[in-house]
Amino acid sequence: MARAPTPPAELSDIQLVDNVLQGAPGAIDAFYHRHSRLIYHCIRSRTGGQDVDDIFQAFFERLLKTGFRPLQLWQRGSSLPVYLSSVVRNFVTDFHRSKRMREEAVGGTMELEPLSGAEAETITATTHLKELRHIGIRAWAVLEARDRRLVCDRLHRDLDNETIANRLKLSVGALRTAMSRAQARYLAQVRQLAPEFFPDKA
Repeated sequence: MARAPTPPAELSDIQLVDNVLQGAPGAIDAFYHRHSRLIYHCIRSRTGGQDVDDIFQAFFERLLKTGFRPLQLWQRGSSLPVYLSSVVRNFVTDFHRSKRMREEAVGGTMELEPLSGAEAETITATTHLKELRHIGIRAWAVLEARDRRLVCDRLHRDLDNETIANRLKLSVGALRTAMSRAQARYLAQVRQLAPEFFPDKA
């Protein structure tokens, strides 16, 4: 008789991290629910509340894009919360350093010439894109585990269909159907969270 999987809440941090790195269903969701509060408060304590949401979003985007590489470097047996706090502190430092470099590259706080219409539109579009990225993370977090994995593999890891199909033990045709449905559900969540970006067609 097959042994029932251990509920996520009962997994040790070592088991949880191993599941995340192996791509086990629901593992990323379990990691997020267990450690996101710690990560958020660590960012907040390092920034005094400034840019917390942006840094929090950027941190998880980096984890996804790197295949959770910081977890690969974690020394088993040491405290995961302590290690994550160190990783977050370094990330916050890098985030602020990069932000300062960008500001200095465009003249810092010096007075700027009035923006042309095209320049203003570009800044507005950039602001909207930033808002949509934040909304995208929130929409991704409420998807079912399988949909979340499909969206992550396609949009964040940029894997091809054959690779994703092999990871999920699906045919390419079955994957296309599953991917299409997952992306439709993802877009529906985004539309629900940000209807102002998707006005009804006339």
